[in-house]
Amino acid sequence: MKHARLPPLERKLEAVVAGVEPDGLGLSIRYTTRIGARELVDHIELGPRGSLEAVHGVGRVLRLLRAGRIAPPADPYSLAADLECAVRLIERCRGARVTVRVRRRYERVLTLWTEGGVQRIERVLDYREEPTCLLVRRLSGSLLRIPRESVVRYSASSSEYFQVLSVDVLSP
Repeated sequence: MKHARLPPLERKLEAVVAGVEPDGLGLSIRYTTRIGARELVDHIELGPRGSLEAVHGVGRVLRLLRAGRIAPPADPYSLAADLECAVRLIERCRGARVTVRVRRRYERVLTLWTEGGVQRIERVLDYREEPTCLLVRRLSGSLLRIPRESVVRYSASSSEYFQVLSVDVLSP
């Protein structure tokens, strides 16, 4: 009996830097790929200074600057304090070709219809009905308690996306 071959969970793709915008303590960098003209979004944390996420984020920014042939600032960790400067530097890298390593991920979203309108809760890990409330656990670990009497109905949905794990300069 032959088993169907599953697609790999991780893969490397050639991508082009398409844009950037500030996002919390970091940046959201958009890439385009040839595979189905798919756009990837990489959320890079640049702070708080000294955190592991910031070290990885600054490393990604430095590799992007190298791919775009842009000189890095003397203190790359200072970019967390000046996101506008970081955005300007990455904007100059627009069109630079890079290799991104991605992992297939799935995201769950819970849509709630309440007396006050429609609410979307993203990054849902799981949810359950309790006698007095709807408990929603998010990927961040936070637990939301939504009073049962305010919920008219709800619906869960899932979508697939690629999470960017690393960025490297494209080898010639």
